[in-house]
Amino acid sequence: MEKLPARVGWLWVKQGLDVFRKQPGALMALFFSCMFIAMLSLFIPLVGGMAPVVLAPLFSVALLQACADIDQGQRALPNLALAGFRKPVRKPLLLLGVIYLLVMMLSMMLLTLLDDGVLLKMATRQIPMDQELIEKSRSALFISSVVYMVGWMLSCLAAPLIYWQKMTLGKALFFSVVTVSRDIKAFLTTAVSLFLMFQILTAIPVLLFSSAQIELTAIFTIFLMMIVLMHCTLYASYRQIFGTPDASPARSKETP
Repeated sequence: MEKLPARVGWLWVKQGLDVFRKQPGALMALFFSCMFIAMLSLFIPLVGGMAPVVLAPLFSVALLQACADIDQGQRALPNLALAGFRKPVRKPLLLLGVIYLLVMMLSMMLLTLLDDGVLLKMATRQIPMDQELIEKSRSALFISSVVYMVGWMLSCLAAPLIYWQKMTLGKALFFSVVTVSRDIKAFLTTAVSLFLMFQILTAIPVLLFSSAQIELTAIFTIFLMMIVLMHCTLYASYRQIFGTPDASPARSKETP
């Protein structure tokens, strides 16, 4: 397969928006269902704090399957939140979540090394918030964020490959890294487009509202919507590269 041009990344964003616009309420309801399960996982002894990160690939395939259902004219239902918990994909998706956790830990270690742990100490209230220290830590935060985003981008296709292609974790990671590396211009265009979209959208409530509480609520709502849109865009990229996946098996049986 030939390398995809950079402009394809913007096309994926547009196609993702088309999927999102068809059933925004259903997609957000599914996302909140995933968030509820993630919150419950916090109460798991010993590993509760890490559980949401480990479970992230399972919730990711739920949103991707919802996109596939919507794309094929079906209704995306909240019970898809459990799609990734079924065998045989549950174990490799959980192992992928462990890799996500390791990448996050690497990013946090790098941040601590670069700014002597200042941001983490402020986040955990070990030291008071200081605007000057925050400004000094911006470059460290940027570098650590780039490391995490590169790790996520290279592995972003692993979860759908495990779920839809029934690949092993190693094989899915290999094909994800190779595919993203080959079409890196398109994936970078997608990432930049979504980032700029988020920046523009979050600037609107700042201009419209004088209340800090309303601004924060609006920005957080936009942030949640952008997470869902990111998955819609990821579905569009998967569909072009690997073909249209099947709709939910149980729903396919109901279709005459």
